[in-house]
Amino acid sequence: MDLREVARELSTGDPVGFVTARDSAAARAREAGDTELSERIKKLRKPTTAAWAVNLLADREPGDLRALLDLGERLRSAQRELRGEEMRELAVERTRLLERLTGRAVALASERGHRIADAGREQISQTFTAALSDPEAAAEVQEATLTKPLEYSGFGLDDLAAAAIRRQTAGREPRRKKRSKNADDTGEAKLLELRNQLRQKEDDLASAEDALRRAEQAERDAHDRCERLREELAEAENDLRTRHREAKTARHDRDKADKGKNEAARDVENQK
Repeated sequence: MDLREVARELSTGDPVGFVTARDSAAARAREAGDTELSERIKKLRKPTTAAWAVNLLADREPGDLRALLDLGERLRSAQRELRGEEMRELAVERTRLLERLTGRAVALASERGHRIADAGREQISQTFTAALSDPEAAAEVQEATLTKPLEYSGFGLDDLAAAAIRRQTAGREPRRKKRSKNADDTGEAKLLELRNQLRQKEDDLASAEDALRRAEQAERDAHDRCERLREELAEAENDLRTRHREAKTARHDRDKADKGKNEAARDVENQK
């Protein structure tokens, strides 16, 4: 058994049977003598419904996912070289492809009896956006073993593209007319002060945005954990009801057998 294969099988299987299938796989690994693999399998987490839908598409229709990743490469290339017209065309293609893949993932989940709510649909779209924008996220999606949705926090341009834009903008700055020395000194000092203030405000904004991203991620993680716990609780309650019925049947069979034994004992006594 291979952990990646087991994780992929579990992450693309029916979420309702995840815990049972995981425990069964762990038991098979233990019976085969691989206790380390068994322990690692038992630690696998059940995916959220949105993550499961993305896993389904990555596993069942990898060609569509490759089209998304190829588009991401073309977008990054166009951004680095500032090919404006091509970037606009690719942006249109990006919107259409994200809508199509999101709809297909929702459909795959629906075909297996799981309805995706609007919030889940948005999480699926965000995950595909992350895969398109970030090669590391793309590799995670291709594994088809996500346990929760991904999110891309960038602004659509990578560092190289942003630097190129700054260089291009700097090259287009108009030349200022010569002014008197005193006016220049006063104006430059004031400009320097304003630029320092601007940099400080930008630093404050960046810190605040970073804190906000961390807080929002923590909120999403807590929400995902609650969802997983609710699903596991529902499975546990269902299992409890099944065990209760089995115990009730077993008690009935035991009482019936005990009654038969007592009747047989009385017949033996009567024959003496």
